[in-house]
Amino acid sequence: MASANNLELQRVTGQDSPAAPVAGIDLRIDSGQTLVLLGSARAGKSSLLRLIAGFGVLESGHIVFNGHDLGELSAHKRPFTLLTQQDALFPHMTVAKNVAYGLKSRKLARPEQDHRVAMSLEIVGLQGLEKVYPHALNSAERQQAALARALAVQPLVLLLDEALSQLDPINAGRVLGDLRSLQQQVGMTMMMATTDSTLAMGMADKLAVLHEGQLIDLDRPDALYRAPGSALTARLTGPVNLVPGDILRAYPGQPSSKAFAEVAEAGAQWALALRPDHLEIHLTQPPGPTEHLEGHVERLAYSPAGLAAQIRIAGLHENLVIRVDSGRLDADDLSEGRRVWCTWDAEAAQAVPL
Repeated sequence: MASANNLELQRVTGQDSPAAPVAGIDLRIDSGQTLVLLGSARAGKSSLLRLIAGFGVLESGHIVFNGHDLGELSAHKRPFTLLTQQDALFPHMTVAKNVAYGLKSRKLARPEQDHRVAMSLEIVGLQGLEKVYPHALNSAERQQAALARALAVQPLVLLLDEALSQLDPINAGRVLGDLRSLQQQVGMTMMMATTDSTLAMGMADKLAVLHEGQLIDLDRPDALYRAPGSALTARLTGPVNLVPGDILRAYPGQPSSKAFAEVAEAGAQWALALRPDHLEIHLTQPPGPTEHLEGHVERLAYSPAGLAAQIRIAGLHENLVIRVDSGRLDADDLSEGRRVWCTWDAEAAQAVPL
């Protein structure tokens, strides 16, 4: 593979579907990096991937790969592979023959073809199913087989559009881990579209948040988690509590950080973004001047991440969700209806527009 697989989008505007056009997208992905497109349905993620792959209508802007404008290059001539939720396997071919299909036109020697098929099937975890036909695979295995076929041709850029959506979290984590290892070895560049924040945060070198065809946030995943530029970005990058400014106004006299003061002044158009693991529950009113909210325990919920409490705050439409510090409190301390106080470090709060 080439050592430089740099992809750049310059003011890209176009559509593959009238329902989800994109407008004025500027992005750059360096060789060997993964950029994840994160957004809700019809945000323009799929349209953008298809425009890059050579489908749809590019109305304006430039798609540049290694310094070359690909605007006039047809899809089959671009060194990219686009993989979607639809596996498009050939039903009359075995898994191995499906994976090898794209290699035949490349005139590779048979030993090299066999090596690539075996390696690709190992990466996706389908060893032992080489002679199985697609109808005997479940939906997740079909997606794994389609990914193996995409990897076998060793694309310079791999475009994944919800291509692993059928895999369970354990298998998805393993496949993506192996895919990252392969990427580091060969310098393949990847762009993925998903609505799964866990996948996005775990895979991305850069995270691009799309909304109604517009790029609204672009940065490293950890940076967007800590300091989201909007309420949408805050929600898409992980669990978050959004407390509008009109709620904060009910707590006059508190020592207010810059974020608290800005949101309280702006009112209902802005919110304080607080991650569940940045909040702390107190059974008595905290001593001294401390930013806080007062409420009552609504319910408790258990998850692999631990115990979480939902706190009802007067005027807030959604309960405040807080990770319970098991070293301080347990379920017996947080009976339904109990009055509690919720605090946070001022540096952990972010002001975001709603």
